[in-house]
Amino acid sequence: MRTAHLNGVGIALLLALLVGLGCNRTVPPPTPFTEAELAGEIEKAFATAKQPEAKDLAGQVVAALQAKDYSKAFWAIQTLSAVQGLSKDQAMVAARATLTIHTLLQSAQTQGDTQAGQTLQRYLQTK
Repeated sequence: MRTAHLNGVGIALLLALLVGLGCNRTVPPPTPFTEAELAGEIEKAFATAKQPEAKDLAGQVVAALQAKDYSKAFWAIQTLSAVQGLSKDQAMVAARATLTIHTLLQSAQTQGDTQAGQTLQRYLQTK
């Protein structure tokens, strides 16, 4: 009887330890892409997208980036990030791309791009 009680306590402690270890993970935030790798990473991640909408939006993001239209790229990546059914990899690429495009918008704003400034202000108002 006493052995069964000790086994139960041992199992409970083991489960508590495993739960504690599992909950103690810290996941670092996503790292942005460099400007040079951004378009290629988006194309690669969404080339096999199952949703036509995701492929189309990814194409819009890449086209806007190539035209250096960061405002258009920003809104397109925001829409792309909200598409239902993205794979884990696609969602991560979209998150990293969002960080990069946001940085590009800020840089454009500091260089006098009024459209970039307006985009950032609109985003902050709707956030």
